[in-house]
Amino acid sequence: MKYRQTVWLVALLAVGFRLLFTISPVPDEASWLFEHAWIRYLADGVLVIYMGLILLPVAVAIWKNVTKRPRKYSSADAMKSLSYFLPATWTERRWYAFLCITAGICEEVLFRGFLQHYLHAFPFSLNLTLALLISAAIFGLQHLYLGAHAAASTAVSGLLFGLMFVLTGNLLLPVVFHSAMDLRMLLLLRPPVLQAT
Repeated sequence: MKYRQTVWLVALLAVGFRLLFTISPVPDEASWLFEHAWIRYLADGVLVIYMGLILLPVAVAIWKNVTKRPRKYSSADAMKSLSYFLPATWTERRWYAFLCITAGICEEVLFRGFLQHYLHAFPFSLNLTLALLISAAIFGLQHLYLGAHAAASTAVSGLLFGLMFVLTGNLLLPVVFHSAMDLRMLLLLRPPVLQAT
């Protein structure tokens, strides 16, 4: 985690605060997205569905709490092989929440804010679409330690977060949804039993 914070600070110093957190593409940079209204609506629809899927476990958990229905945690049972990697105690869960929020901030700043700008504006001057695709692929490769399937789905998430950045012109929404996507793991995992004192 410390390397992410260091790289984040280097990216901030190299590019500057405004360029790191905002993007203002001109229509001819991503003509496939801005020239045809139906493509823009399609992209917006895909992003809304994706954001809904990220927030679905939150809505289900809230609904079960409101209706006082027990949770089954079937997803937690499916992830037993990764139990060494996941938080088990309340202290670990608090640290995991902190890690999720900082990962959402740092990874979005690095892969969307810095890398897209680096590939698109300076020094490479690549097309915005190509910069978006390359940064998403590198983002996926960075998660290869989770396996090929997870790296591929992470690359797709990176592409959608990058698209969200291009469409909104601001890094705030990708940061919020990236953090929420990571935090939802806490809802899927069975909470530890409180020890009686």
